[in-house]
Amino acid sequence: MTKTKRKLSDVARQMMSGVVQIQVEGYIEEDIQSILNPSIKIPGTWSGSGFFVKYKDLEGYIVTNGHVARNAVKIEISSMLTSEERFEAEVVGMVKQLEPDVALIKIKEKELLRFKKLAIQPIEYLELREGTGPSRGEAIKAIGYPMGMIEPNITGGEITNFISGSEYTTERFVTNAAINPGNSGGPSISEDGKVVGLNTAVMIDAENIGFITPASFVKIIIENLLLLNEPHFADIGGKLQKNANNFNPLLKQPQAKGVIVSKVIAKGFLEAAKIKSRDVILSINKVEFDRHGIVIGKEGLYRHKNIYDVMKLVPIGEEVEISYLRDGVMKKTKAHAMRNPEKGIISNPILSERRYLEVFGMIIQPLSFEIIQAIQEIDSYAQIELLQTIDQDKPMLVVTHIYLGTQADEMEWPLGELIVKANDQEIHTLNELEKIIEKNKGGSILLECLNGTIGYFQENSKSS
Repeated sequence: MTKTKRKLSDVARQMMSGVVQIQVEGYIEEDIQSILNPSIKIPGTWSGSGFFVKYKDLEGYIVTNGHVARNAVKIEISSMLTSEERFEAEVVGMVKQLEPDVALIKIKEKELLRFKKLAIQPIEYLELREGTGPSRGEAIKAIGYPMGMIEPNITGGEITNFISGSEYTTERFVTNAAINPGNSGGPSISEDGKVVGLNTAVMIDAENIGFITPASFVKIIIENLLLLNEPHFADIGGKLQKNANNFNPLLKQPQAKGVIVSKVIAKGFLEAAKIKSRDVILSINKVEFDRHGIVIGKEGLYRHKNIYDVMKLVPIGEEVEISYLRDGVMKKTKAHAMRNPEKGIISNPILSERRYLEVFGMIIQPLSFEIIQAIQEIDSYAQIELLQTIDQDKPMLVVTHIYLGTQADEMEWPLGELIVKANDQEIHTLNELEKIIEKNKGGSILLECLNGTIGYFQENSKSS
């Protein structure tokens, strides 16, 4: 007897019971005041969606968007299996920079027992699709709780396009299924009863364009978070540029194929593989690339998967084979996949993790991308100087707030000053600055900035 193929709508109705609504109390991270002065926290409430994920023998684990869980103080979930009851959950981990926008939470142990007792049927755990992603035109259903609705919503559509990743971003699927505020974090599912990806975002001012984070990336992140690791993908460890026939005589290549290595980052993947600038990368693990860095072959015909997408899906620590061209000679090399070395200036979006020093009438913080963006809103000229520091190998300290009537205010120190010395000693961290202040307790402190500005202060500090 042959097995009857189920309709996508029937599959969606079954999987709908594995989708939950998430209610959050926390702090509004985008508020410029709280970025520049972390002592100010703006409370807020919001909601999103998530789904119980099938992974080994784990129970009560829920996948959602990182922006749903980020800066949360209290998280509760509700499910159609348990009427309007709410259950407290906690964050296992998340991609803090939202690239991709994924988090893992779980129902607290006692709450999970209460959930099971009240549920009208066993929890439906949803399985992530493995292997190749969906094809263009494949029908999907996006499930979630848009606009705070108390019942799950199912919207139909198909995979309409693909957006390749980059050095800083991961690949996304494009869909015409409606994704609205609130149902991001829910699953997009296919006829085989698997999750093809995580509903992530909708394009503002565009009709029927939503984005899905592929299940393959979600799976890597879950594995990292369960090991209590910060989730990272393998990176190329250098800068690449497109090839062209103009380069043929210089690179001694018969034709423009593969991408040119323009820079090798110290202690990164390409350096480990003994790749040099002006080498031409032809393939990674036998996946070949054209001169634009796009995958050659059948997969490349139907979607623009590129060299960054291929590299990011290699598990960190796994051996990678590279075929490349150097001075007209074909060569092969191997190295273990790794993330890029961390620079001094990083992203720090989690409010509770932001360290700052309140001293001499100023708030001083480690410079981050969030601070650069916030200062741009106030002073675009100050932002230009800050942007020039992004490739620094060491962290930098920045003045993000000046209190009126204080020593810093009287000396008219501007916002965005980058402090590089204290009492003629080079400093990069708050700990270094605090030690100098402590050593000169009750005395004077001379601060010097990157642009030469100086300040002479009497010690009276408070840190957090």
